[in-house]
Amino acid sequence: MDWVADFYAKQYEWADWRRRWSQFDPDERDLHVDAVRRHAESPPLRILELGSGTGTTAAALAVAGHDVVVIELLGDLVAYTQELASVVTGGSLRAIAGDFYEIEPPGTFDVVAYFDGFGIGSDEDQRRLLRRIAGWLVPNGCVLIDVFVPWYWAGRAGNEEEFPVGSGVRYLDGFDAEGCRMTERMWRVGHEDDAVTQSLRCYSPADFRLLLEGTGLSVLEVEPFTDEMYGEPCELADAMLFLAALMPA
Repeated sequence: MDWVADFYAKQYEWADWRRRWSQFDPDERDLHVDAVRRHAESPPLRILELGSGTGTTAAALAVAGHDVVVIELLGDLVAYTQELASVVTGGSLRAIAGDFYEIEPPGTFDVVAYFDGFGIGSDEDQRRLLRRIAGWLVPNGCVLIDVFVPWYWAGRAGNEEEFPVGSGVRYLDGFDAEGCRMTERMWRVGHEDDAVTQSLRCYSPADFRLLLEGTGLSVLEVEPFTDEMYGEPCELADAMLFLAALMPA
C-alpha cells in the first residue's frame, strides 16, 4: 500500500481537487445520503466515513442531520473537511487525520461507510480492515462499502483520457488479471516521467462474500451502479461497482 499517499496527494494537486471537485452546495442532492437512508435507521445517526477525500459527502451527511466523523490520510483534505464543518447545519462533522488501518476512531457508530476506494491492499489487508470495522459498529449497525467489479475494469484496460478535461492530467486504465486488480496510471502532460499508479483489488459479489468470512460481517444487500456517484442503478453485469450493505454476522 506504499503508493496510496503519493498517488492521492498528487491527484489532489495536479487535478486541483479543491477548485474543481470540492464545490459544496448544502442544497445539492448527494445520492450517498440516500444510500444511508435506505440501509440505516432515521437520523440522527453516528456515522464514520473512511477515506473521505474532499469531505463533500461527509458534509452532505451532516447536513442531513447525522453526526459524522471522517478519517482521512491526507492533511490537506482533512483541513478542507474542517472548513466544511464550519458551515454545516443540522448535524455535525469532525475530521481526523490518520491511517484507518492503524488509528482507533472515537467510540462506536451506527454506520461505517467506505465510498470509492476499497481494495487498496491485499485480501488479508481487506480482512484486517473489515474486522476493525466490525468492532466499530453498534450491535445493529450497518456498513456501506463500494466494491469495484473485475469485468468492468478488464474491459477498460488500455483506455486513456484526460480528466478533468483541460487539466493536462491524463489517466491510463489497466487490469492485472493475475491479481484481479484495476490499475490507473496518472501523469501530467509533459511530465510523463513523474507518473504514479493506483491499484485496487476487484471482487465479484461471490468473492466478496468469501472475503467476509471470519470478519464478523455478512452481506445484507448488493446494489450495482454504473458509476461511483450512484447515478444509475443497473444490472450487475453492466456495473462499474456495487454498493455492499453489510451487517454484523
